[in-house]
Amino acid sequence: MRFAIAVLIGRVVRFAGRFLHRSTNLPGQVALKICPDLLGRLTFQGKVIAVTGSNGKTTTSNLIAHILRQNGYSVVNNTEGSNLTAGVATTLLCSCTLGGHVAADFVVLEVDERYSRLIFKEMKLDYFLINNLLRDQVVRNGNPDIVLDKIAQAIHPGVKLILNANDPISQTISPETPRAYFGMARTERSTDTCVNLTQDCKVCPYCFHTMQYEYFHYNHIGKFACSHCDYHMPQPDYLATDVNFETGDFCINGHPAKVTYTTVFHFMNTTAAVAVACEAGLKLEDVIAAAATFEVSRERYDEFDVGGRKAVLMLTKQNPVSLDQSISFVLTRPEEKTVVLFVNNVIYTENKDISWLYDVAFERLKGQADYIVCSGSRAYDIAVRLKLGGFEDSVLKVEDDLKKLRGVMESTTGTIYILAASAFGDEDGILDVLRPQK
Repeated sequence: MRFAIAVLIGRVVRFAGRFLHRSTNLPGQVALKICPDLLGRLTFQGKVIAVTGSNGKTTTSNLIAHILRQNGYSVVNNTEGSNLTAGVATTLLCSCTLGGHVAADFVVLEVDERYSRLIFKEMKLDYFLINNLLRDQVVRNGNPDIVLDKIAQAIHPGVKLILNANDPISQTISPETPRAYFGMARTERSTDTCVNLTQDCKVCPYCFHTMQYEYFHYNHIGKFACSHCDYHMPQPDYLATDVNFETGDFCINGHPAKVTYTTVFHFMNTTAAVAVACEAGLKLEDVIAAAATFEVSRERYDEFDVGGRKAVLMLTKQNPVSLDQSISFVLTRPEEKTVVLFVNNVIYTENKDISWLYDVAFERLKGQADYIVCSGSRAYDIAVRLKLGGFEDSVLKVEDDLKKLRGVMESTTGTIYILAASAFGDEDGILDVLRPQK
């Protein structure tokens, strides 16, 4: 009875919350207050898939759900990315019967790394994808080893892991658990040395001797081997090759594939999603065909016009790896360009820590961007970081008042690249200012 009441009240709160813009977490919070073991009481008709990692959780989980739906399966997933316990509870209580049965063929859940152990403490899990483990919001997560230990607590008998063969950290998790690997071969954008300031696996996680890399995709993600013991990159079960960053064409296990968003992250995320779907029983050819029709959310990548100039919006998580990858994308564009760095306080906590900005290799933009505009509540913190990085005053523009930002943009030239490191909710201000009014 308590469970049924929790589901009913949660659904009522969900309905009312839509008018208050609190429909993603609040219903689950209320339901869990009434029935704390709500998640453990659920039963599932189909398979449960979880996606976690430092970067790429939302896009990859939505891509998996898209692939499954395109192949005719019914899917429940937390599309909006509410990945803490309450957000997951909201998704499931709105999809189950009063008896707690979820009748979908698949449940695909994005889950926060640190909260995964709480979400799956008693709840069924069949496939667990870990995209990567990287330095991420140090004030909240500490370091990748701490996060790894938290995720390990979510792994129980019966789970199959899908792991990144290029990541020497995440694949050390739960070595006795069955697993499949995805990875990406060297591309034209791979480097022989790490071009980023953060490299979280310089030594072997087993014997602590120097880790050798044949190439890097980004940060510590690449082809690796320990200089002392036999720890090395395993052979991926699902390998991306022949990557063409101009057209989006590539191959997975020799089969032609395609993406519409041509970043290193997205090629790897797509390969990861394909691996999960195939491990769940779908045919590789069908999975690849479905993945090719997926469009990245406009909240994460969008193009629009600003005063007759092309503007590109890119979501950047508040960690150095994500911002570094957005910078790498900008550097591949040959045209005249202005980069807008929009940074606010750390999401969820309003923590004012900006130490992570000193782990970003902004210096790579020197001589590559005609102007850099610092904006958001941490605009002056970004400007200080860039000044310490050797940027000239003539390149930098600082404006923390969004109402004045369009005027600042009129004094710059070239394509506008907006790298928004915010809560993606409070970035609406910059979009309202820059996007053309309807």
